[in-house]
Amino acid sequence: MIVAHNMQALNAQRQFGLVNKRKVSTTEKLSSGYRINRAADDAAGLAISEKMRRQVRGLTQASFNCQDGIGLCQVRDGALGSVHDILNRMGELSVHAANGTLSDEDRSYIQSEVDNLVAEINRIGKDTSFNEIPVFDCDNLVNIPGYSGSTRTSSAIGSGYLTDVYYEGGQYYPAANLNFGGVNEDTVSSMYGKSFSFTCSQACSEAFKFTFIDGDGTQSSASNLTGDVMHKYEIDIHGETTAKGILDKVFDFVSHNMPNNYSGADPTDLLVSHSNRMLRTSDTSMTLAAVVGYPTSEQAATQFAGGSGAYGKAECSELAGVIVDDVLKNALPIHAGEEAGQYIYVSMDKMNAGILGLDPTDVSTQNAADASIAKIKSALGEISRQRSNAGAEQNRLEHAIYNLDNVVENTTAAESRIRDTDMAKEVVANAQADILAQAGQSMMAQANQSNQGVLNLLS
Repeated sequence: MIVAHNMQALNAQRQFGLVNKRKVSTTEKLSSGYRINRAADDAAGLAISEKMRRQVRGLTQASFNCQDGIGLCQVRDGALGSVHDILNRMGELSVHAANGTLSDEDRSYIQSEVDNLVAEINRIGKDTSFNEIPVFDCDNLVNIPGYSGSTRTSSAIGSGYLTDVYYEGGQYYPAANLNFGGVNEDTVSSMYGKSFSFTCSQACSEAFKFTFIDGDGTQSSASNLTGDVMHKYEIDIHGETTAKGILDKVFDFVSHNMPNNYSGADPTDLLVSHSNRMLRTSDTSMTLAAVVGYPTSEQAATQFAGGSGAYGKAECSELAGVIVDDVLKNALPIHAGEEAGQYIYVSMDKMNAGILGLDPTDVSTQNAADASIAKIKSALGEISRQRSNAGAEQNRLEHAIYNLDNVVENTTAAESRIRDTDMAKEVVANAQADILAQAGQSMMAQANQSNQGVLNLLS
């Protein structure tokens, strides 16, 4: 018999400590609801769970972002719906003004309403906003990576002939529409040394070639500006970084250096040969058009479509990869995912009476009113296109929300299986720990009593 070491008590104490630790753990899990309360509980499980939590919170916010995007699309569609109504009214007024039973004084009253309707289109285009972001005149826009917009290309690049259409005064003209929207600070240097050209659209050998150079202070130059020859223009674009700046230089230089017999007063509408015009159609685009018009768009578009003969050609392949806006601009990014770069792009095309070809809209005479009918019809088509885009993008955002919410639900379920407490299991473990703790206390008490027998030997 020994009294220096009570081994029974020590064993009972050790077992009681283990049981008590288990009881603390189960109590913590039951009170918090989590199986993992600290990294020591399950290091790998904690890491996986935290990644899933980040994903769930990001996806939840992305769902809210898409709901904001839907709100933007609805505001845009509502505004375009108002413009639709305005254009229908303008069409009605134009048909009225084209009637021969009206006097010019009667048409002046109609003109007054038309002018106000045009002004309202411009106001809608300027003032409509969502969360203080203009929906038709926003500068804080981005490119859509990897998106090639077919409406942004040029027939001169695609076919080499004047197969676009330019509309003016009730006539349709064969044309090549060149979009310089791809020019920016990063791409302008790629234009150096590259050219575009076009030939006379009637029976002559006259042709025009425009080459962009990095003059770096050297003056632009022109040569062979008389006779049936190639008119060559070298245009210094050093320091320019925008499409507007490039086109400003093109039209300014050509207007001061074109053959004398073709000079025109309007610097944005240059008669560059007896059968061709250069027209500035926007800050980022221009048109090379024939001077002979046709009553229908189809006739104009097919006049040179066959590609026969030397006339009506336009060659822009050297500049195709630079000037053409292969990436659709005017888009607002909606962050629709939990990772970087996961965007849905909402189109934000500009809209005003000038872009729609309605500023001004003249119904003061019968012929002018008749021409306005076609212009308004074209404008209605553009508004329908923009509304269609807004509706399609809204539907896409709604489907994105369905998917995001579904992923959130399933990821949360997966995270729960890793992180949450199995309450039934822990209740059983806690009850078991309670019983063992009570038993341990009893055993320690008995172990303390076992050495009392030594006193009998000493008495």
